[in-house]
Amino acid sequence: MTLLTLHTLDSAPAASRPLLQSSIDGFGWIPWQSAYMAESPALLSSYQFAHDAFSACSLNEEERAVVWITTGMINDCAYTIQAHSWIARHKGVAAEIISQLLTQPEALPSRLSALHKFTRAVALAQGHIPANEASAFLQAGFTKENMLDVILGVAQKTMSTLLNSVAETAIEPQFMTASQEAS
Repeated sequence: MTLLTLHTLDSAPAASRPLLQSSIDGFGWIPWQSAYMAESPALLSSYQFAHDAFSACSLNEEERAVVWITTGMINDCAYTIQAHSWIARHKGVAAEIISQLLTQPEALPSRLSALHKFTRAVALAQGHIPANEASAFLQAGFTKENMLDVILGVAQKTMSTLLNSVAETAIEPQFMTASQEAS
């Protein structure tokens, strides 16, 4: 049993309602993760702000998917892995890349492999990213801006993976097609 309420537009605190409406406008429904986050308008607002900022950052769609899915894998969040696999496929990321990321990240193309390794280092850093990890990332051809944007993406996804662990967020049927498409 979850500790949190799965909110609707009607049950959510007033300050969360426009944020949930933006989810409907973007997805066509309220993702359950957002419905749980709605209990705290501050969390939902911060999450959506970080999501929008990361979505507009220096990393491309494929690279953002690597950051989101890798963070979900590190944080053992089935919801994040499944939802972002679905989102990645619907935004044009190749099924082969998603499959490699999920099952054989060492087989990723070298640039994405370097991104995966750095994202893992950030997600596991506990407040201290080893200098050699940052240097290796930059030597792989990424910029300092890219490095900082990975930190943003990991921070944004960590908010949701922590929420999903408390809420025990189930995966909506809308997100269930990615595993078949990525195979």
